[in-house]
Amino acid sequence: MNAVAILLYRNIVASIDKVFLVWQVVFPIVYIFIAGYSYSALIGNQGVPLGNTTTTVPYPAYLAAGMIGFNMMNSSTIAGSIIWNDKRNGMFQQILVMPFARMEYIAGTIITIMLMGLASAGLILIAGTPTLVGSAQPTLVGSLYVLYALITGAIFFGSIAIIISTRLKSSEGFNVIVNSVFLFFSFVSTAFYPTQGVPGALSAAFYINPLTYIVDITRAGIFNNIDLFTNIEVGVISAATAAVFFLATFSMMRMKI
Repeated sequence: MNAVAILLYRNIVASIDKVFLVWQVVFPIVYIFIAGYSYSALIGNQGVPLGNTTTTVPYPAYLAAGMIGFNMMNSSTIAGSIIWNDKRNGMFQQILVMPFARMEYIAGTIITIMLMGLASAGLILIAGTPTLVGSAQPTLVGSLYVLYALITGAIFFGSIAIIISTRLKSSEGFNVIVNSVFLFFSFVSTAFYPTQGVPGALSAAFYINPLTYIVDITRAGIFNNIDLFTNIEVGVISAATAAVFFLATFSMMRMKI
């Protein structure tokens, strides 16, 4: 645990770009208050449905809850950046000749992503509070669902970034692949709009996307709209996260120094 804590401290202090952190907070806040209220003028007063229920919320509140999961996903790209920079600068080799094991390195990276994701999500939740007042129904059980969704999402998307970083040999390739994959995750999901009214094929694609499950569970917890389908989504994303984390660990263990 001491080794993991040391690597965690090193990741937070030395490996994370401070400008990226500022962007992680500023962009979602701007998007919530500009896009949220601009698009709500087009939608009107009927609200946006939550999941498969008849419950509706104003679009700014819907978007603010979605941006929590979206921002957590963006934070997880740091996992790939840490590993890629360590490979490029020779730091990975240096760490392994010290009293650190690969699993400790992986654990330190994943915990970094979890803390980053929770911190950024917390800031977005606080900043988006004005849009959630009157719609959010916080409960202890709902808060646990939100927390579980964010932790699971951080592990899932962090693992995806790790797999990509271990397979590519150029920074340009890493950035192109990560941005392309996460662009699909971002917009083919319920982060910005519901599945109701979306063409059938695209609606089905939403549920191939893990971000949809993360965002749906987060919204269900925030708006106290937990039902059987929410628990099915919890099971699906749990299984997907376990599988991807195993692949990420395997990739790290096989990565050549």
